[in-house]
This record gives sequence, structure tokens and C-alpha cells, in this order.
Amino acid sequence: MDPQKRVHIDLTVVHEGGRRMDPAPNGVSVGATHLRSWQVDRIDTPVNMFDGYDAHLIKINYDLEIDSDCPGMPWFEISFEFLSWETGDQAVVIDALPRFGTSPEASRPYVLNRFLNFVPSESDASAQVLLPASTDRVDMFGAGGSSVRWRHVSLSETGVRPGSYAAWVVLLTPAEQVEQRVECSARYDLSFLPDAEYRPTQVPVVFRLSLAASRDGLGGMTPSLSAATEGPSQEYQPSVFICYAHDSPRHKETAHQFGDLLVRNGVDVHMDRYAEGKRGDWAIWARKLIDQVDFVIVLASPICRKAFDGELQGLEHPGIRSESRLINERLHVYRDEWTAKVLPVVLPHELVDNIPEMLQPWTSDHYDVTQLTPEGIDELLRAMTGVPKCPRPPLGQLPAAVLKPLSGTES
Repeated sequence: MDPQKRVHIDLTVVHEGGRRMDPAPNGVSVGATHLRSWQVDRIDTPVNMFDGYDAHLIKINYDLEIDSDCPGMPWFEISFEFLSWETGDQAVVIDALPRFGTSPEASRPYVLNRFLNFVPSESDASAQVLLPASTDRVDMFGAGGSSVRWRHVSLSETGVRPGSYAAWVVLLTPAEQVEQRVECSARYDLSFLPDAEYRPTQVPVVFRLSLAASRDGLGGMTPSLSAATEGPSQEYQPSVFICYAHDSPRHKETAHQFGDLLVRNGVDVHMDRYAEGKRGDWAIWARKLIDQVDFVIVLASPICRKAFDGELQGLEHPGIRSESRLINERLHVYRDEWTAKVLPVVLPHELVDNIPEMLQPWTSDHYDVTQLTPEGIDELLRAMTGVPKCPRPPLGQLPAAVLKPLSGTES
């Protein structure tokens, strides 16, 4: 039996004063999640594209069971973290389906492009993945890191739908690795009365996913869209909102050049200069985009730093002050996912010291764009796509000549 088929997570409500995390005696089970058989297929990666890594297309099957007398669940979330081994090797989620903010829709076919991103297919016959129709909204978080999670949000008063679900992940693992540690966890909400003294809880489960069948198969899955045939519109295009202050004409012009450079290199950029012309509410425009895009880029500058760190007063710079409040609020409430989503960038004429302290310029990554060229934004693009620049080589063995005897004494 596959290890993941034995994974069972009880969804339990416990009294606020309870200390136990299991269903008895202080908890009451309201349902469970079950993992079913997963399909793991090896992907034949393009030459020199993912050196030092093996790529796998993994179909994740899971069930959501909800007790018949349980209150409706406004949302349910399941997550998978592909844990590092003791050696420090790290798995990377390149892409996943369903994606961010998927609204209810009919089933849709997808194929993989040369960057191992999912792109819509014109026909079911050539599809490598068929995304089922959905009745709830599904949000995905985590692509580019070592974990992925899906949140099912009910669009009706009855709550999320129990039953079977399927999701797909493109996972990079260190070359020659035959097993991957995975931690599965679940989160959910219940429609309790405001004065109810219960809270939902669960206990994560760790298991080992076998990659041997994927590696030892007669052939791997080949990405359908090659570099010679695919069009730019078919490639994965991360969406970005650029948050910046109008410090000076030079800074403003460089920010515009930076946005144009990203667009030319396949990034779906949203910034104020592209939205000018039609009268509208800029505050609503910014809030909507900040929540919708894959990433938010914050350009370091003195006024930007002061806005994020709460040092601006009066009526000056209302735009950057409004945007900074929105971003800070999301970082405060959803720290883990928004730390990966907000990307501080230092343009050629700026200083790291002008990254807002709220964005952790030294304890988290920032991105120095030393020149406005494709090479200058390479590190930033890799942060958006999850493709590592320097993958760790496979772990070798110590030469026999340097190994010490395990027993006995030296002569």
C-alpha cells in the first residue's frame, strides 16, 4: 500500500480550555481528510534547464469528509510541505493546479511548457492534465517554494463541498533521490455562533512519497511545448503589481523602465502608468490588484521606506501611503504566504537601506537590480518562477582512504 493512502487527518473541534489535540476526550470529530493513491510521473527536462534536479508531475488525490450534523465550513485548506532531508537538499514546487483565485469553471485541459509551467491546451486529446470543473473558489499558495496549499472557499451558505478532489504539482527533487518526505496538514473554519467556545484543530501527518517508479520508468513525460514551437502568450507569465513612490523624476523614470523590462521578459506587470487615461478610484484599483497578482514588487526609495514604516505625515504622497498600509496589513495577518509574495527590489540608483524595515531587508531576501538588462533581473525572475540558479549536486561518498575504522585501534 502506498504510504500516502494511510494518511488520515481528523478534523476536530476542541474547547478553548482543552489541552489535547486528538478527538477524545476533549475534542469532537467533525470530519476528516484522507489521501488516496497519488500518480507520480517523471518529466524529461530540457537540456541544461534543471541540472542537478529530477522533475516529477504528481497528481494529488484527497477526500474531504464532513459529518452530516456539522455546521457548514466557509472554507477548507489542505497543504503539503516537501521537507528537506538531513543533508539539506531542498525540493521545489515549480507550478501547481488549481492556481491562484480559480473561480468556478468548467473542466480545462493543460500541458507543460519548457519551463515546466502549466499552460492551457487547445484540445483534450493533447492535454497532460485535465483540471476538473469546480463549484467553489480555489486559491493556491506556495509555488516557487518547498510547499503548496489549496484553500477551497464556498460561494454558498451550505459551505464547502465534501467529496473527492484532485490537484497537480510539478516538483523538482535532488537528482537520484528515490523518496521525498511530505508533511500534510489541514485548516478549516466552521460557522459557529460568535460566543461558541470551540476552535477547530488537527494534527499534521508526515509520510514518505516514493519516487522510484517515476525514476525507473521506461520513459518520462516530455513537455508538449518546445522552445521552437511555443508562442510567448503560451508561457507562464507571473503577474506583478509594482508599488513605488514618486520620489524624484529620476526614480519615477527608472521605475517605468524597470516595468517595461519586466514586460519584455514575460512578466504581466501592473503599475500606475499602464492604467492612466480613464478616470477611476486609484485606491480601489490598487487594493484589487494587490490581492489578485502573484507577486507585489516594492521599489526601495526614501519616501517608500518612510511610508511603510509610518514616518510620513500630512497630505503628501497619499498613493504610496495607502498601498503600504494594504501590504503591511496582509504581511501582519498572513506572514508566511505574503513574505514570499512581496519582493523588495533595489534599482541601480538606490540603496538597500531604503528598503522598508517592515519588509525585513536583511533577515529576508531582497533583489538588487544593478542594471536594467535581462541579466540584471535574472535573480528576480528566478524568485518568481522557482527555478534555482545553483542547484546542489547529488550527494557523493567519502573516499575510502579518508574513512576511519569504526572499531579497533590504530596501529
